[in-house]
Amino acid sequence: MVRRMAALIVVAASLPLSAIAANWALPPGASGQGRTPTQLTTQWWQWAHSMPEDVNPLLDPTGAYCAVGQQGGVWFLGGGYGSSKIRRVCTIPRGKAVFFPVINMVYWRAKDAESFTCAQAKRYAAINNETALDLFAELDGVPLPDVKSYRVSSERCFDIYGGIPEAQRPYNAYPSATDGYWLLLKPLEPGRHTLKFGGRYNHDSGDFGRMVQDIEYELIVD
Repeated sequence: MVRRMAALIVVAASLPLSAIAANWALPPGASGQGRTPTQLTTQWWQWAHSMPEDVNPLLDPTGAYCAVGQQGGVWFLGGGYGSSKIRRVCTIPRGKAVFFPVINMVYWRAKDAESFTCAQAKRYAAINNETALDLFAELDGVPLPDVKSYRVSSERCFDIYGGIPEAQRPYNAYPSATDGYWLLLKPLEPGRHTLKFGGRYNHDSGDFGRMVQDIEYELIVD
């Protein structure tokens, strides 16, 4: 038994961090529960805009509301609106894949912008992402290399209020589009895990061109 444990330790020590990270992060472009990355980003933003502000996971500084609105086999984690440094604790049922933005933008039609097009929404959502710097993600101290390869842009535009029953939506916000860096994690082993992610933009734009995200989660998989 001692020899077997020693062999496992030696093998683990000899693996590059990229190989270890591959054990928890799915590769760029991977689907989750039959949904493509672009479909997941649409559903993530509709989820984020489908609940009252007082229980919205993106506005929650502690993680107390991380389970609000969750459904299906993929669990959504929030970052923060604008520049954010946040530490949250979140309990996740075992067997759930985990999906979240490292840093991203979304843009949607204003209520009075009748001529706003899908191409415009995509362009405005993408405006800062070419300048993204210092992108990082790590799970239990193991960093994921080349986070920039995980960029996802909307293929089709959507209504950001599409997660709200139609009669209760503020207005028809189509076209909406998102662009950024998104990760899909394999279901985590039961127990406690530390997830850290973030980055910053470096663009001379008035719309979040200097935004910084620095997010940490203690995830309890139960």
